Amino acid sequence: MRYEYGRGIGDYVVRPADGLWSVAAGQVITLWDAADGGTQYTDLQDASGAAVTEVRADEYGALPRWLGPDGVTGMWADAGGPARVWVEAHAVTAGSASSTPPDWLNVKDAGARGDGVTDDTAAIQTAINAAGTTGGGTLYFPAGRYILTAALTWASGVNAVGAGPRATILQSTDPNKDCITGTDVGSITLERLQLSGPGRGFGSGIRFTRFSAPSTPSVSVRDVLIQSWGGDGIFCHQLAGAVLHRVRVRTCGGVGVHAQAPQDTVLGGASVSMTAVSVEGCVTGGIWLEGMAYSSLSACAVQGAPVGYRLDTCTGVSLTSCGAEQCTTGLEVYGGKGVTAIGFTTKGSDGTSVWLTNGAVGVVLAGVTEVAPGSGATTCLRTDTGTVSTVLGLSGSKPNALSGTVNRLDPGDGSIVLAGRSVVPSGGTAARMGTAVLAAGTVTVNTTAVTATSVIMLAIQTPGGTVGAPYVNARTAGTSFTIKSTSASDASTVGWRILDPS
Repeated sequence: MRYEYGRGIGDYVVRPADGLWSVAAGQVITLWDAADGGTQYTDLQDASGAAVTEVRADEYGALPRWLGPDGVTGMWADAGGPARVWVEAHAVTAGSASSTPPDWLNVKDAGARGDGVTDDTAAIQTAINAAGTTGGGTLYFPAGRYILTAALTWASGVNAVGAGPRATILQSTDPNKDCITGTDVGSITLERLQLSGPGRGFGSGIRFTRFSAPSTPSVSVRDVLIQSWGGDGIFCHQLAGAVLHRVRVRTCGGVGVHAQAPQDTVLGGASVSMTAVSVEGCVTGGIWLEGMAYSSLSACAVQGAPVGYRLDTCTGVSLTSCGAEQCTTGLEVYGGKGVTAIGFTTKGSDGTSVWLTNGAVGVVLAGVTEVAPGSGATTCLRTDTGTVSTVLGLSGSKPNALSGTVNRLDPGDGSIVLAGRSVVPSGGTAARMGTAVLAAGTVTVNTTAVTATSVIMLAIQTPGGTVGAPYVNARTAGTSFTIKSTSASDASTVGWRILDPS
């Protein structure tokens, strides 16, 4: 008896570094009797019964149906990679050593059609419930468009894997229903899917909330496209130990990715990693973290949002090589402590590129760059009263509005400013040291660095004319000061330096 293989979740290659990945499109697969070496099975038949010696993946990377050699219920598949994987036949007698594990389920075997017409909500929910009651499992969604008229209520330990975000589409039709939702859930992976909304209403692509559990732990979202939701693309409450990797969110009415951890629990949300997450055209905001701790964003991008990144009362959150384009505010740090942004870039900002406010402390900005600000742009970096920050290598064309305590290392003029006071003099319009040549015993020095309480040190560098004793005759804070000599015919070159009192 020949057994049938193919078109199942077991026909996917496991790559430990990145999780589950389909065989490459068009890849030739050979079948063997051992994990390494052994003898190749060549007595195969395709779905029509024609003899073949190997099989080939389709355009989505899924294997076709085929029949194995007589009596063989499992084989090792070789896709040309470093290791082979085990594939098993369908409909093997229950209880046999090679029967398909119950933790893998093709949703079409549960009654889902994926034809873009049939309401698949009930069939998929049945599969989720069945996996949840046995402690978890993985649901495989073959390529297709699965129509949903209600939210899918997820269960802990249940994973979902599709054929790719362009091939497997969960299409919601109710504008006020979420696509995937769950309360007090965890240990969930969503991968290679598209979650598509109706383009209006209040529903979200993913909504996980916490009610009685301390957190929403171990959630992984990889290679998922989320688009056209009236609410948030992703909203997660009290995330802990979560990963978002290569996630794209488009055209949502709320926030693209919204991770919230209200300060009403001991644990809070923590240890979340976002890598290569992109958000485009979301009406309320791009990537927002509220109350989160010890988390990182790397190589993320936001485009076309009022606020690209908002870190609200966060602790120990870092942004590395992230950017915001066509956002009114690129990055807002609202309170919290220990936030770091390295290599952050804003392009086409229409307001303030980076804004620190509400007493944010311990903020470090390194290599922040403002590129081609928009016509409505006003400020590159704004720091409000009560904030404490360190800025290294800031580059921007719009002026800064700095209050609070700002430690600046090389703000573009060669100076170092600690706690608002220059410790290494600078040049330019805010010069803190230089030389001036007396004419008829007087000269005015223009610099915005001078204050009403500045100490201005003077020394003759090159005597000229009838040398007298130079002194500061007058000053206009933020504009200039005047040097005058006791000799009206003094033509000396005078060196000067501005110091601020402690």
